[in-house]
Amino acid sequence: MAAVTIAQIPTNLTFHDLTTKYLPFVSINTAYIFNDSRASQQLADAVINPVTIFLSLNTPFQQYEATPPPNDAAGQIEAASVTSVALNSDLLQYLQIDGLHRSTSFNGTSFMRTRFNDTQYEHVTGGQNIEVFRNETAFYVGTGIGFKSNDLEFAGGIIHIVDHPMAPPYSLGNTGTVLGINSIAGIIQASEMGPNSSFLPNIQEARDVTVFAPQNSALSNTSVASPQAAANFVVSGTVLYSTALTAGVSFFTAGRTKLFITTDASGVIFVNGSRIVEPDILTANGVVHILESPFTSNAMSRR
Repeated sequence: MAAVTIAQIPTNLTFHDLTTKYLPFVSINTAYIFNDSRASQQLADAVINPVTIFLSLNTPFQQYEATPPPNDAAGQIEAASVTSVALNSDLLQYLQIDGLHRSTSFNGTSFMRTRFNDTQYEHVTGGQNIEVFRNETAFYVGTGIGFKSNDLEFAGGIIHIVDHPMAPPYSLGNTGTVLGINSIAGIIQASEMGPNSSFLPNIQEARDVTVFAPQNSALSNTSVASPQAAANFVVSGTVLYSTALTAGVSFFTAGRTKLFITTDASGVIFVNGSRIVEPDILTANGVVHILESPFTSNAMSRR
């Protein structure tokens, strides 16, 4: 695709005129928007309520639509995100964030709240987030979705064109299944048998959950099978993205274990001495961070 530059496009066009006349390579994505009364009205009203929207290229979008959801694991949101019939008004909200956000406004890792706030599908207070990362050499959204063209302005809004469709995060259980993170299933099962919701809520259904999940190779050294053990890896009631895990911060898990955050000179994050090897896996009700090893008993303290 040839790069689209601001100089090639007249200023102050409506979203409809900009996309239909100058951006034919996103026509599949925009067709859904024009057929959806809520999304099309939001973009028509962008002068009053400014918006930034992420649109994907046609070819990968077609490939994405043809991808079947995971066997025996797909909940409603997973199936909806890969079938044209169910790519409905709620999911189109995930492409939009309030306000004008040019590429230069992103620096490092940012978590931006989208307009996707349907509690039938997601359970993050205030609406689901997306991750945007930008430094001197890289610029992507979500799990490595790259940008093709940036800062295409229309009346009241900004379009960023990305190289792969964006879909809301999976449920916590399906995140573990699709990514093969075995400890997530164990923590969920333990939460379902917890003695009461104030100790360890059913984290598959709870709102605002942060899970610190040991990687598969570490499971032989720990157990998450009991509610008491699993509760040490769950922070309920708040979503702690990596941007909140700064050196010196501490907080309590559902099991009343106090977790301490430290970082090294490279910015790598440690939780009670265990390195986070993969941060910020967004889920429908919060976030998961993968740990290199479980917490050790002498690294844990209780109130």
